[in-house]
Amino acid sequence: MLPGISIKFSNGNIGTVVPTADGVFGLLASAVAVADKFDLETPYILKGMTDVANLGIVPDVGNYFLYKWLSEFYDEAGEGAELWLIGFAQDEKLSDWFTPDVTTGKTPAEKLLDAANGRLSGVFTCFSPDENYVLVEENELDADVAVARTKAQTLAENYTNKYFAPFFTIVEGYGFTGNKVGLSSLLEETNDRTGVFIGNTQKRTGDVAVIGSSLSVLAGRLAAIQVHENPGKVKLGALKNQKAYIVDEPVETYDIETLHDKGYITFRTHVRKAGYYFTDSPLATPISDDYHYIERRRVIDKAFRLAHNIASNEILNDFDLTNEGKIDPIYAKDVEGRIETEIFTQMTQRNELSRDKSIQDDLGVQAAFNLNANVAQTNRIEMVLKVRPRGTARWYDITLGYDVELNN
Repeated sequence: MLPGISIKFSNGNIGTVVPTADGVFGLLASAVAVADKFDLETPYILKGMTDVANLGIVPDVGNYFLYKWLSEFYDEAGEGAELWLIGFAQDEKLSDWFTPDVTTGKTPAEKLLDAANGRLSGVFTCFSPDENYVLVEENELDADVAVARTKAQTLAENYTNKYFAPFFTIVEGYGFTGNKVGLSSLLEETNDRTGVFIGNTQKRTGDVAVIGSSLSVLAGRLAAIQVHENPGKVKLGALKNQKAYIVDEPVETYDIETLHDKGYITFRTHVRKAGYYFTDSPLATPISDDYHYIERRRVIDKAFRLAHNIASNEILNDFDLTNEGKIDPIYAKDVEGRIETEIFTQMTQRNELSRDKSIQDDLGVQAAFNLNANVAQTNRIEMVLKVRPRGTARWYDITLGYDVELNN
C-alpha cells in the first residue's frame, strides 16, 4: 500500500432519535373490487390520492363512499400520511369485520393489522352496504353498530395482549335517525378502545343517500397531530370541510351538546370563529376512566409500545442476583433508566407528557422495579411504569367586572 492518509467516518455519535409512527391508521371499508387494480380482502398502503387513483378507486356507484372517505382524509391529514386500507364485500355487516372465523379464530380486521406488523395505532371504518342490507334500528342507530363496537373492543384487547400492538377503533354512527333523545349513553360502557362518530359533510337526502358518517375527517385530523393533542383543539384551526350536517340539519342549528353529553364525537362551531371543529374526543367509557379521551388512549399506548421495545430486549437475559435471590439493583437501575430515557426522548421532549419544571430531574416518566421480589424462585420481573399526562383546557371560568383600583 502506498504511503498516504486514511480517514474513516465514525457513526452513531449523535444519537439521532427515530420518531415513532404515531399517526399510522387503518381503514376497514365496504368496497367493490377494481379489475387488475384493487382486490377485496387485500391490504394496501396509501400515501395520498395518487395511490387512490392507482387503485382505480373513483367516486362511482360502487366506491362512492370509499372515495369520499379517502379524499376527506387526505384533505385533512395532508398528502404523505400513511394509511392502510382493506376492502370487504358490500354484503357484509360492520360487525362481520370484527367477528372471529369459526375455523381460524381470526377476524377479517386482523388481516390488515397483521400486514401492518403492529404499526397501526388506530382503526376506522367506512361502511356502505349494498341495497340488500336491512337496517334494524335500535336506540336511534343501526343495531349492528353496538355489536360491532363490542367486538372491536374485544379484538383490540386481545390483539394488544397477544402482539403488544395497542390500538383504538372509531366506528360510524351508521343509520342515526336524528333523534338525540333516544340515543343510548356511551358513558355507561367500559369500552375504552372504541368510540362513535356522528355527522357528515353531506346531507342525508342528497343525490346520494348518506347514512354513515364523515369519520374520515376525524381520522385525518388525528393523523396530522401529536398523540397528546385533542382533535377539537381550537388552536389547530378549523377543519377543511366547508359543510357539516347531522342527518339533514346543519350542525349550527342542531343540539350537538346532547350528543356530546352522551359520549358521541361530532362536529361543532365556535362563536365568532369560522369553520367547523370537533366537540371533543370521548371513547365509550365513563368520564372518570383514565382512558376516556382518545388523546389519553394514544399517549398511554405510545408509552406502552416504547416500554415494550426496551423490555422485550431483556427477555431471557441473565443478570446478577442478590444474596436473597432478588434482582440486582444495578441491573434494575440500568433497565429503568433506558425505559425512562426512551419515553422521555420520544414523548416528554416532544411535549406529549408533562414535566414538572420545578423539579430539575423530572422526566415525566418513572419506572421502578420491585426489588423485593424473589426472582430466583419465580423468574418473573415486576415493574411499575408511570407517565404524567398533559392537561387539557376544556372549560374556562372567568369572572368579569369593574374595579377602579386595578393596581392595588
